[in-house]
Amino acid sequence: MATSPSQQSGGQSSSEVRNSSSELREIRKAFDAGDAEESKTLHDRRRSSHDTAITVCESAEETHASMEAGEFVKSFVFGGLDGIITTFAIVAAATGANLSTNTVILMGVANLVADGLSMGMGDYLSEKAERNFVDHEFRREQWELRNYWEGEVEEMIDLYVEKKGFSREDASAVIRVFAKYPKAFVELMCVDELGFIAPDDDALPAWKKGLVTMLAFDLFGAVPVAVYVLAKVFAKGASKDLLFALSAIATALTMFALGVTKATLTKQPKTMSGLMMLLNGSLAAAAAFGIGAALESILRV
Repeated sequence: MATSPSQQSGGQSSSEVRNSSSELREIRKAFDAGDAEESKTLHDRRRSSHDTAITVCESAEETHASMEAGEFVKSFVFGGLDGIITTFAIVAAATGANLSTNTVILMGVANLVADGLSMGMGDYLSEKAERNFVDHEFRREQWELRNYWEGEVEEMIDLYVEKKGFSREDASAVIRVFAKYPKAFVELMCVDELGFIAPDDDALPAWKKGLVTMLAFDLFGAVPVAVYVLAKVFAKGASKDLLFALSAIATALTMFALGVTKATLTKQPKTMSGLMMLLNGSLAAAAAFGIGAALESILRV
């Protein structure tokens, strides 16, 4: 009976798994800090304290988990940003047009429902279409390799010579070794020849990404409208200017927080990302407010 690497080593305790994860985080920190010596030390320590096969397996599993979490956070952040910016733009346009509080709430809620559904379905359909295309191309490459092995190998050798600067001898040696392992070779062709990652059966389902996008859109998009809804319940006498100012403040703080979250995900400067989100939202709101005011003046809404 075959045994897994962990079984061969007698199994790993939870403390060993935690130590491995901690080491990988330290290695990533060394990269972020540009500390090559620390990176070398950590890699040497990691190799000496773990079975190599187990270490590679752990790293792959943790990387996969991080990528899946990254997909989730990406849909959440970008759905939230789109929701809060578009909804506040509608609030700004309605305020610029001097429409009533009830109208602002009506337009905001209608946007949340309609645009939220549209965003979620759009994310789902585009993700599914992309995955269908990738799966089709992956199966095509598998079929071509089975039916014309030498031709596929020669194509990859030519590619490595022309695009990557290999000598023909080196390219032939590398590619022919890879070609002994069909699955790995097809995955290599997908990346180097077609420009995409091979299908991942464990990737976050497309419908979940769409659902996350829709929920994030509705959750954060509700922030600009929430001020008006709360005023209807607790402060009926509040002026429209005050409500718009409070809505703008709540929206600005939320946009900045989302910008920081986005920067954390993409490893970019957090403050600059937050400020850029504020600028983005401010420009959209200013344009919407100006158009609303101009149309109100022209049409006398």
